[in-house]
Amino acid sequence: MSLGADNLLIQNIWDMANQSIRIKIHHTGLVKSRGDANVIAEIKGKLNQTGYNLNDRLEDNLTGNFFGTLRYIPFDLALRKILSGGVYPSETGDKIGGISADFWGDKIEFWPYDTEGEIDALLHFDDTIIGIEVKYASGLSSDDDIDNSAKIDEQSIEEQSRNQLSRESRIVSRHGAGKTKILLFIANSDSCRTVYDDVLNRKIISNDVTLAYISWQSILVELEKLKLDNRYYQVIIDDLISLLKKKGFESFKDMNVQFDVDIDQTSFYSFGATDSLDFNIKMDSTIEGDLHYEFS
Repeated sequence: MSLGADNLLIQNIWDMANQSIRIKIHHTGLVKSRGDANVIAEIKGKLNQTGYNLNDRLEDNLTGNFFGTLRYIPFDLALRKILSGGVYPSETGDKIGGISADFWGDKIEFWPYDTEGEIDALLHFDDTIIGIEVKYASGLSSDDDIDNSAKIDEQSIEEQSRNQLSRESRIVSRHGAGKTKILLFIANSDSCRTVYDDVLNRKIISNDVTLAYISWQSILVELEKLKLDNRYYQVIIDDLISLLKKKGFESFKDMNVQFDVDIDQTSFYSFGATDSLDFNIKMDSTIEGDLHYEFS
């Protein structure tokens, strides 16, 4: 083969390689831009609300939109503040508040495979692991009648429940050897406390795992408190606020009522009115004891 033919062949191969690279780069960029636009498209009503092109009730979509977007902001600036301020019990929120991390995109694992199921996310920190189960409009995917509350001592054998949170507590337990283990349930405020109390009362959560919850309504409240100096980060926060409002998670507020006592969120209160009458009788005479008087 002549030198000219060799050069022509090399040039053709080079041109084909460049074209292939350009196609891959363009394709990758196209996919990424579509993924990043999902939140904006939903806010702007570009996604059909009946769900034929994207089921807006799907927990996976909400999980990805919320946690996937927050990965772009340092943990200490956003997610830590949201969880530490809104998680119940507050002691668990305080534990999360003690976690310090900057970049955390490599610390979150979405839908990891496990033989007992697919938890929505696992957050791996140095000393703590947080399992996250997200619900939007649906209930737990599985449950049973197992109740270990009657076990009288540590020697009693506890039955393993197929309740979704019970299974996921075992997943967190296996993945978090040597760490503080937290299973965080995120749902609508109407169901959070009911599910939490039921599961705890039945004692079906792994002994080394702490169950906690935060409602989407509380998350929205904590998001609205964030005022970040970095305007790019604040755009992300504002988009998430708009997204959760569009999902219907905005609670009634701005009712200004003053109380003389602190309100405990775990207690129940009854409010009513007390009837009272004030008498103001002016007399010109002195009233003496041991005498009888008639008023007309």
